[in-house]
Amino acid sequence: MRFRPSAAAALALAAAACGKTSEPEPQLSFAAVAGMTCADGSATGIGLSRGSSEVLVFLNGGGACWDACHCEASPGPFGPAELALGQAELLAGSILDRNLAGNPFAGFTMVFVPYCTGDVHAGDAVQSYAASGTCPAAGTWRHRGHRNLQAVLAWIDANLPRPTRVVVAGSSAGGFGSLLAYDLVRSRWPAGSSPAVSASLLDDSGPTFEPSAANTGLPPELVTAWWDAWGLTSTVSPVCPGCENDLSQIWDVLSARYPGDRLALLSNTQDATIRGFFGGMTGLDFEGALDTLAVKLESLPAGNARTFRVAGTAHALLVSPATYRAGSTPLLGWLDPVAAGTGAFFSAGP
Repeated sequence: MRFRPSAAAALALAAAACGKTSEPEPQLSFAAVAGMTCADGSATGIGLSRGSSEVLVFLNGGGACWDACHCEASPGPFGPAELALGQAELLAGSILDRNLAGNPFAGFTMVFVPYCTGDVHAGDAVQSYAASGTCPAAGTWRHRGHRNLQAVLAWIDANLPRPTRVVVAGSSAGGFGSLLAYDLVRSRWPAGSSPAVSASLLDDSGPTFEPSAANTGLPPELVTAWWDAWGLTSTVSPVCPGCENDLSQIWDVLSARYPGDRLALLSNTQDATIRGFFGGMTGLDFEGALDTLAVKLESLPAGNARTFRVAGTAHALLVSPATYRAGSTPLLGWLDPVAAGTGAFFSAGP
């Protein structure tokens, strides 16, 4: 799972700035963050592009690792060289491109968190993956995604002025990460604090389907494997006790806990990449499970969760948002109320 499937390296963009700068920084600067580590044990950090007091925290994607047979993520390193190597490709036409016409995040301070822990930014465990059958040994992985995010948020608090608004976003593995980390971010900047901080969630291509024994949803044994490998009992379960049995419950929890926030899910109806990640679901099974999840989000009592669905098998919409449209609704226009926290917020597509 990648933000840019063609990109060789995971990339980073970062954090919150005071007021408005006269000109938002067009490039990303690497900032080392104490306490952040990749799966290989190397130190890492964030990329930073300063803009307004509105902050986009973006979690990168790029595969996952939970056993010797399923270990398709970068273990690191990620530093200034890796950021410089992929910066131009990362910014071109994506949600992080300040020059993209109609981009509602163009003026935001941007915090892009690299992904080199293989745990959808949610883990806190160390595993050694030995060879199994035809699967080669994957070695030792430090699944420290949750600790990394804690370190990022502490860095923002210590080094940047308090944000007025925060949007937590991510694509693919980062989409799952944005959903699972939203409570962590929101706890750092509570809705009822003074001065108040408003927030939105933007989960791109990270759907958490309800479990299904018929394999028309998210296989329960797969969720159990993630819980065991990544130590999610200590990171996700305290926020969502029922999520180990039904990962879709995270939406219920977040919607009820933050009724004034806007929670958005983007997806292609038959996303081939996520189908593979979920154990090889058929296109129709994926579409049916996505429909079920969309109905669930629409029916949440707070009325603050919506979906943007596009027919097709492609993956990750925020890599090129100007190219997507659900019926007559362009994605960039649909994102306006997510970015601003005001305006009509509705589901679109497929």
